[in-house]
Amino acid sequence: MHLTLLTQTQIMSFTQHHPRRFGTLRYVYPVISRRSGGLSLGINLSPSGLCNFACVYCQILAEGTNAETDSLLVPMDCLESELRQLVDSANDNTLFERPVFDAVPIEKRVLKDIAFSGDGEPTLSPQFAETVRLVADVRKELCAESVKIVLITNASTLHLVPVRSALDFMLQNNGEIWAKLDAGTQEFYRTVSRSNVPFQTICTNLTNFTQDFPVVIQTCFLSMHGQRPSVEEIRCYAERLKKLGKVLYVQLYTVARHTPEVWATPLENRQLDDIAEMVRQQTGLDVRTFYSR
Repeated sequence: MHLTLLTQTQIMSFTQHHPRRFGTLRYVYPVISRRSGGLSLGINLSPSGLCNFACVYCQILAEGTNAETDSLLVPMDCLESELRQLVDSANDNTLFERPVFDAVPIEKRVLKDIAFSGDGEPTLSPQFAETVRLVADVRKELCAESVKIVLITNASTLHLVPVRSALDFMLQNNGEIWAKLDAGTQEFYRTVSRSNVPFQTICTNLTNFTQDFPVVIQTCFLSMHGQRPSVEEIRCYAERLKKLGKVLYVQLYTVARHTPEVWATPLENRQLDDIAEMVRQQTGLDVRTFYSR
């Protein structure tokens, strides 16, 4: 019983923390992902923290980046070497001999995806398109066909031609785009995302992009100053979703890690479930919930 409890505690701790450094590796890191359902290898193209959002729930703002330089460029040879090393260690199971990972249940010891995430917005990197092709090559050579290439994005650059071109190629290589939409109204967006990117830009990007490409919508709802999102905010959010084209499903989650603001706290499980049910009823979409614990 003690061993089982210890294993669950270790796993929950790691899925809530998601460190972006692993040993001596600087640009690729392994995590056990709740939303992927297993092992995900993160690609960090923004070790300097390059992002155009400053979300109230952002773990990176709370803990700081791992940057050792202000350079926006990542050495591609180093990134490729790290990626190959981690893929190999996942394939031969030596990764799961390491502390924390040795507690992961057998059914979770499966490489599910290689994800562009890290310390900032991946598509702001001038090396994004180049890295997409590099990852696609490594995936084709070393990974099972089922392994996805995932982009986690705030949707601020989906209108840019180079980004759309890179994502078109990514989708041809079992890619999946997880695009964020954390609000239904401009006021709520400004409070949560704290970005100079207009809310209308995000909404227009998502509306236009999903006419051509399928996306997974990622949404973090949380309690702010002890208040959950209002019914009207959720209604407006659902209306935004209804204007989108190809939505594979919605990932509805709440705060699970450290936040930069003490007043930004997780919703209770039942509160998240209530919101999910409201969104399902109003949109007819597949809405999946991920709790803080």
